[in-house]
Amino acid sequence: MGGKADSPSIKSMFTSRTGPDGSERYGFFAPELANARKEWAKVTAIAFTMITVCMFGLLSIYFGSYYQQIPRAAHFSVQIIDLDSIASPYGSVAHPAILGPAVRQAASTALGSEPHLGWYEADTATLQNFRLTETGQGLDAYEYGMKIVTDQDVWAVIIVNANATSGAWSAITSGTEWDPSGAITFIYEEARNFYGTDQYVSRLTTDLLTSATGSAATTLASQVLALGNASAVLGSAAQGSISGAFAYNLVTIHPFDQLAGIPATTVGTIYLIIFTFLISGSWNNLGLPIIQDKLALGSEIAIKILVPLGAYLWLSLHYSLVSLAFLVDFTRKFGKGGFVVYWMADWITMSALGFVMETFFLWLGPWFSFFLVFWVVLNVSVAFLSIADAADFYRYGYILPVWNLVDMAKSIIFATKNHLAQNFAVNIGWMLVWMIILTVTVVVQRRKKEAVRMKAKWEEMKRLDGERGKAL
Repeated sequence: MGGKADSPSIKSMFTSRTGPDGSERYGFFAPELANARKEWAKVTAIAFTMITVCMFGLLSIYFGSYYQQIPRAAHFSVQIIDLDSIASPYGSVAHPAILGPAVRQAASTALGSEPHLGWYEADTATLQNFRLTETGQGLDAYEYGMKIVTDQDVWAVIIVNANATSGAWSAITSGTEWDPSGAITFIYEEARNFYGTDQYVSRLTTDLLTSATGSAATTLASQVLALGNASAVLGSAAQGSISGAFAYNLVTIHPFDQLAGIPATTVGTIYLIIFTFLISGSWNNLGLPIIQDKLALGSEIAIKILVPLGAYLWLSLHYSLVSLAFLVDFTRKFGKGGFVVYWMADWITMSALGFVMETFFLWLGPWFSFFLVFWVVLNVSVAFLSIADAADFYRYGYILPVWNLVDMAKSIIFATKNHLAQNFAVNIGWMLVWMIILTVTVVVQRRKKEAVRMKAKWEEMKRLDGERGKAL
């Protein structure tokens, strides 16, 4: 009969002390389970201890990436190019510089407080490049600033323009036209790291410039009041022209303007690791055991490499298509081929991550989950924040798969500096090295299995020979 008649009742399961096969069942504290209980307690204690140690140790890596970010904000370098001072020296026809010195003084004062950026003045040799020459204009400061920020030599550039003080002074005393926002140009790249630029670079620099322009305006006002015809000047000056004589304009290179691109450059990479793990866990536990013992060694190695590689290609395509489905623009850097480049970046990264996990799965067996947590934390701790704003320990991130994927994704989606050759090289290196290690692991484990089987077979032959001898 089938159905419920073949199954014990719930009441009998609670009250019976005998299993279906006639084995005895006991309460947890029964004397008969004393030895088993000790072994259970030992294994459980070891597992809980390992989990606790891993939680404290591994989470410390992640939490540590945020630790002391405020004092380390000085690693965000910002170059100050004071053209106002070199273009308006004392004794010249132009009015002596006010704004340039005010900006430099504000930066010097800010260095004594926390948090502060790594503000520094351009050296004399650099400033000389911007002077007028016999053949005409020197190096264009705006183009120079755009280049060094785009090349990621610095995080931002402050340009105090050459006509800043003289322009404001002429506007007040002579009535010439003057746009205060032309006094200072602040150039930065938001997409390089939107957390670092928005939280520190942009915020702290605009605070400094607001303070400096206010101080310069106060100094300018005091000089106007010292003029013999101050009343006439003030009477003819436009309302607010002195207090608002100086301002700044922001130039954001590669703004972080695609919010749908945030997952591809931040938390989405965590899911990439998880789905990569699902390949290792599912096919090693479900598919491979069906045929593994029947495969020749060469075939087993080929399958352990080609099956995950094909799976990563397929999954990385669909991971990439999710971003495309939410209208992320992949054409800014590489045109129509941008999506394919992004897909390949995801594929190689999944392969770099995956073959490490494939190998550790074979090494650790049921303890593999501990490595998985470690692998996730190690990669994620350096992927989202700027390594420049973290302790030196986190520089390991430059050679990890996820950091390199994030760097590639920013270049493809937001058109930041192209490091793809370096990024692909690092991740392909991970993939190839761990393919080799996986191959060696398969060979070693196959040899161990064969040795165990040969020993068992030998023991079986010895037993049979012994039985035949007794029979004779």
